[in-house]
Amino acid sequence: MAISDIEGALFKGVSDFLIANTLTAADIAWPNTDFDPAGKALWAQVSIVPNEPVPVSLGDGGQDRGTGFVQIDFNVPWNTGLATLRAWEDLCRAEFPAGKVFTQSGQNVRVVQSGMTQIRKVDNWARKSFTIRYRFEIIRSTP
Repeated sequence: MAISDIEGALFKGVSDFLIANTLTAADIAWPNTDFDPAGKALWAQVSIVPNEPVPVSLGDGGQDRGTGFVQIDFNVPWNTGLATLRAWEDLCRAEFPAGKVFTQSGQNVRVVQSGMTQIRKVDNWARKSFTIRYRFEIIRSTP
């Protein structure tokens, strides 16, 4: 199991959710990819922000615990779409409750908290951000 499995599980869970709820791949800005929101009525930007894992047990093959958060920024043109942003908040809260588990290659990642920020203006877009806080345990590699 690897850190890449943790990120993969989170990316897949978020991507599947967004696409199942009317966004297309062209409406989602992923980390380290070019994206132009011009002309879009709704778009989302996804960020994964991991914290440094900490040891829970010592030695080769010991266990580390990690935490972090996924942030989904929902954007609509300023002066439009407040109802759209509120609807996404409801969808997100239903999809990412505390206790939900994402899995990839046997690696589990558990949601511990989630919620939406208030609306704000960013580059002439109305934005609300949904944050999913997560944690995981991983076995440390043995040399």
